[in-house]
Amino acid sequence: MTVPTIDDVAAAAGVSKATVSRVISGTFTHIRPETRRRVEEAIAALNYRPSAVARSLTSHRTNTVGMLVSDVANPFYGDVIHGVEDEGIAAGYNVLLANTNYDLDRGMALIRSLIDRRADGVLIMSSSGSDAWLRELAQAGMPAVVLDWAGRKSEQVSRIEVDFRPGIAEAAAHLLELGHKRFGHIAGPLTLRTSRDRRDAFLDALAEGGVARDRALVATGPLTIEGGREAWRLLREEARTPTALFCANDLMAIGALSAARSEGLRVPGDLSIIGLDDIWLAPQFDPPLTTVALPRYEIGKLAMRLLLKLLAGAAPERQVVVTSLVIRKSTGAP
Repeated sequence: MTVPTIDDVAAAAGVSKATVSRVISGTFTHIRPETRRRVEEAIAALNYRPSAVARSLTSHRTNTVGMLVSDVANPFYGDVIHGVEDEGIAAGYNVLLANTNYDLDRGMALIRSLIDRRADGVLIMSSSGSDAWLRELAQAGMPAVVLDWAGRKSEQVSRIEVDFRPGIAEAAAHLLELGHKRFGHIAGPLTLRTSRDRRDAFLDALAEGGVARDRALVATGPLTIEGGREAWRLLREEARTPTALFCANDLMAIGALSAARSEGLRVPGDLSIIGLDDIWLAPQFDPPLTTVALPRYEIGKLAMRLLLKLLAGAAPERQVVVTSLVIRKSTGAP
């Protein structure tokens, strides 16, 4: 079946291509209502769809934005993506999703691809990033919103910062109130600022509760279920096995929990575990996971709203999102 063209519409309506183009773009001030009606009827009869590429050449907009995430397999990003898409689609924008896999070179290649595709803007929802990315975007005149990543200052970049300290302080206080004396922390890769921030927030909160920072055991691993399992095995090799554990995210907490239970430990009887993110799996696990919660869907909607404001010519903004503790059944008295 032949795809109808603008020439076909013009011939069916008995007008010029320029007239059809003006009707499609909405600039029909000087077009007679009868002519406009004929063009619209021809478009409907032929089921003609204007070329998005052709429209972008005229409007200088493609109505697409890019979204970079660290790991699309991480359930944390599911709700963030939904928030971005719901807000974007409501405003007439499509979202192109890309996975950096914590690789800065791969991220740069994706940034350049979005520039080549004439995306209108980019959302960097990645816990790792590079100032070089922002320089590349600045040179292309492409606005961006970044989540939980400092980066260089830019006149085209709005920022969403997650304040982990309130929720993590609640987590530490909860474990102290339950009577725990031996603490452990499973951290993500310490090359990531977010991993260092979460570790420091937990150790600082313990110190405020009277537990010296060096009394808490720390092990690191990938931000995955297997990373949590392996980190727990490292902690088990220490002389002072923790009775209370805070993990950098829920996936690591689930990995540590499953590894501990496979060794015959009771959760929470022998070990209390707290995660971070409050992914959909957290309340479904056995036992349901106590966790530091982020409003993930709201973060996605906020990110898209900030980008739309930049595209409309507004000045960059900085927004702070606060965390809080959700207590479930993976924590109890030692």
